[in-house]
Amino acid sequence: MKPGTSKAIRWVVGLFTAAILLGACGLLTMAYMMGAFSENRCWIAPHVEVVDELRLDDQTLYLVYRVIGFEEKVAYYELYATLPSFSVCGDSKDEPLDGDDIRDEKGTMVKDVLVRNTKRGKKLEIRYTRQADEGVEPTQAKLILGDAVEPNPEDNPRSWDTEDTTGAD
Repeated sequence: MKPGTSKAIRWVVGLFTAAILLGACGLLTMAYMMGAFSENRCWIAPHVEVVDELRLDDQTLYLVYRVIGFEEKVAYYELYATLPSFSVCGDSKDEPLDGDDIRDEKGTMVKDVLVRNTKRGKKLEIRYTRQADEGVEPTQAKLILGDAVEPNPEDNPRSWDTEDTTGAD
């Protein structure tokens, strides 16, 4: 090796490293200027849709169907006490009263969605069926007041007290 060759190699490697760092900074700056990191942009926008509403005496409840994920999608229902509005990224200023994921079991379809009064407030119970004529697409589910319907642990494995909290005797 000629004298000074290692200096030349270090200089080229240093120049190459600096070029990569400058290029990365330039790409990040360009992405920031185009709004990729703003509140109105998201990398994967969820599907969010109000699918039904249930009018009670003094309140209207809203059933929201949400699908999140890129390759492995997860679908679930949320229950809102006010009509929610969603940002481009699926965020809402309103907090849901309850939510439950939709079971992804072969041959099982959503039948309907019950809302129950419990000690902890209103809770969702998703009822499933294996009968094709009883099942509906998740976006076609109906929200039903479930206080008169016996809970079925096979439909919804969540366990919670369904004691009436309305104060009526």
